Amino acid sequence: MSNQGGDVTYTINEGASIVLHASSLHASAYQWYKDGVKIVDAINKDYTATAAGMYSVVAFNAEGCPSEVSDGVKIIVKPDDPPVNLPDTVVDLAVTIASSNLHAAPGDSYTYVLVADNKSPITGTNVQVSYVIPENLVYLPQPNSGDLIKYNIATRTLTWNISQIKENDPAKLVITVKVLAPGMVQSIVNIKGKQIDPILANNVDQTIQQVYPLVITNVFTPNGDGVNDTFVIPGLETYSDTELTIINRWGNVVYQKTNYKNDWDGSGLVEGTYFYVLRAKNKAGVWDTYKGYLTLLRTRI
Repeated sequence: MSNQGGDVTYTINEGASIVLHASSLHASAYQWYKDGVKIVDAINKDYTATAAGMYSVVAFNAEGCPSEVSDGVKIIVKPDDPPVNLPDTVVDLAVTIASSNLHAAPGDSYTYVLVADNKSPITGTNVQVSYVIPENLVYLPQPNSGDLIKYNIATRTLTWNISQIKENDPAKLVITVKVLAPGMVQSIVNIKGKQIDPILANNVDQTIQQVYPLVITNVFTPNGDGVNDTFVIPGLETYSDTELTIINRWGNVVYQKTNYKNDWDGSGLVEGTYFYVLRAKNKAGVWDTYKGYLTLLRTRI
């Protein structure tokens, strides 16, 4: 409050009010004015002001004689503060994952590329990307990964910590894994940060990596024409150890070989259907087992 030249100034917030008091003690009536204009029905000793302006009052004695106009009271109304917009609490983070290998075999090593991005103008902070390594994979930590990458062996969770991400300035992480066995590998990543994220749909991403098994033919024709004369299993040479067993329809073992070299020609056996059991140790040191049937044909086609 200030007092300049007899006038008093008060500042109130928008929507608030202040009670003004006439100083005359023995008046019979009062009339309040705002900016020199009479305020209708403002005839009491006290007046509640809610609007900005210069207020004054005139007191009347019992005979109806008016007093001099009082010193003015200036009311200033301070507008409400605009709604607080906290853009620094709303950040749209996004994450993607992609495999570098489109054709993987058991024991192969390949990489996943994780990309963390910020789709909003406000910098995202304390960003964390999580990736639970699938059971069919072995995580291969890279040297000099620093403190930003943490891996919990018990939960198989890889955590990538990023202090901040600016708008359209994505961060990339390449991780290396080794696959253990054939099948479909589903990888899922999640991202979160300190700020509220208005779009959760892009906070998770996934990719499917197919690990291809050996493809074993079910027909071979050892008829001496130089075509398909031995039981060949493409890709078998990539396995360090193998065991092949051939069984006839009566359950008798008719051929057995350790470290098979794709050279069995069915010698001594008649045409017909046989069954195979192949055990092969892949690059990850895991034994894969394949079972099925094959048809031996000697008739030239």
